[in-house]
Amino acid sequence: ANRIQFADNTSTAQQRVVIGSTNQASNVSLDGLGTLTLGNITGSTANTVVDVTARAGLNVDGTITTGTGTIVLGADLKADGTADNGTGLLNLLAGSSVTSANTTTSAITLRGADIDVDTSGGVIVNASAAGGGVVLGGSTASRAMSLGGTNSAVTGVNLTDAELTKITTTATGRITVGDTSQTGNITFTTATPATTGGAAIYAVQSTAGGGGIVLDDDAAGTGATALAGGSSVVNLTAGTAGITATNANNAFAEIATTGATVTLNTTGTIGTNANRIQFADNTSTAQQRV
Repeated sequence: ANRIQFADNTSTAQQRVVIGSTNQASNVSLDGLGTLTLGNITGSTANTVVDVTARAGLNVDGTITTGTGTIVLGADLKADGTADNGTGLLNLLAGSSVTSANTTTSAITLRGADIDVDTSGGVIVNASAAGGGVVLGGSTASRAMSLGGTNSAVTGVNLTDAELTKITTTATGRITVGDTSQTGNITFTTATPATTGGAAIYAVQSTAGGGGIVLDDDAAGTGATALAGGSSVVNLTAGTAGITATNANNAFAEIATTGATVTLNTTGTIGTNANRIQFADNTSTAQQRV
């Protein structure tokens, strides 16, 4: 309720917020009245809880490490967590890193009208503890989300496969796309959401909302599994638009995993006769159990 608020400044070389270089805070609650740039925030000893919003863009241009403290970074958000005007970009710049050893599935939460993750170097976002997870979301519940497609596939949050490789958890962690208020569509296009083997993959929408989860195997292009789960369990909870396949029945699976289960939850349809949800071949009865 009483965040430290910063004036608008679009220059990443100015008004860079640095915290914890001498003394580590127990809690950091900041708000940018326009664009805000974060430098280093060090809280690994104090287990600092970090929650930063910005009305426009939020740039991460340093190292944020919080021990077991949670991290929430949000662009296009007012101080109360509601959306601003639909244009703010959460931008994780080259050389930046965001690390939490919190053991909950929401150890790190990233939100924005869109999210950009630099792909020129190594891992940028890391939920480093067993059980820790990363939550990806839009600045509004109605904002569409695209995983694995192009960087402009939807008017909303776009994370390419290259960007997804920079977001990691442990093998017992979890990647979550959306939340129980999400009404915008979530589309997986030849996506590998969890780059750590075994990490769970969840996509979550409001079951009463009009959103849907769309699986696109890009049959007209290169053609590949729409949602490649590796060895992860996959759990998809969709709104009333259901869980659908973009393309007609073909040789490319919508879902593939050697994880134990694939759970599909919706009051809407799950595939259609012509556009079925197709699964990769798996002869093990202990794997990819639907």
